Amino acid sequence: MNFIPSEYSIKLNSRKLESFMVRKKGNYLLLFGLMLLISMSVFAQKQSASETVQSFYKFHLSRSGLFSLHEVKLRQRWFTSELNRLLLFELKREDEFTRKHPDEKPHFGDGFPFEPLEECVVGEKIIRNLYQTKEISVDSKRAVVEIKFFMPKECQSEKEDSLIDTLKIELLKTKNSWLINNWIYSDESKLSDDLKREKY
Repeated sequence: MNFIPSEYSIKLNSRKLESFMVRKKGNYLLLFGLMLLISMSVFAQKQSASETVQSFYKFHLSRSGLFSLHEVKLRQRWFTSELNRLLLFELKREDEFTRKHPDEKPHFGDGFPFEPLEECVVGEKIIRNLYQTKEISVDSKRAVVEIKFFMPKECQSEKEDSLIDTLKIELLKTKNSWLINNWIYSDESKLSDDLKREKY
C-alpha cells in the first residue's frame, strides 16, 4: 500500500525545507561577514604609515574640504581619538564664534588645514594638487610621514618650481593600525597647538 502524503504534510515539509534554506542562507551570510571582517583586519595590519596617509588623502581630496561636523565624522576613522576630540572642540568654538560674529570668517573658514591653500584653476575648473608621500621615521608606536604637494602640470610654468609645500604627518600605532595624530607644517608649527590655542 503506497502512502499518499496529505496536503497538510506537504505544506509542513515545505515549511521545514523553507526554514532550513533560510537558516542555511543565514549561515552563509554570517560566514561571509566574518571572512570580510578578517580580511579587512589583515589589510589594516599590513598598511604602512605611508599607505594610511595615501588612503586618507585619496578620500580627503575627493571631498569639498569644507570644515564641518559631517566632514569631520567622515574622516574620523583615520584619526586618533585625541585628534578627533580636538577637531570636535574646534567646531564647537567655531559655532560660538559665528553666532557672535556672523559677518566674520571663522578660523578654518578656508576648510581643513591638511593641504596648501594654493590651487590650480583652469577656466572654472579646480585641478587638485599632486602629492607624494615618504616615511621619514618609524618605530613600533610612532611614525612620521612626509607629504610633498606639487602644482599640476596644467598650472606649471617652465621657470617655476612645481613644489608648493612640504608637510609632516605624525601617526600613532593603535590596535595594529596607523592613525593620524598631528600635522607638522613647514614652519614647524603643529595643528594640535593651533587647536589648543586659548583665544579663538
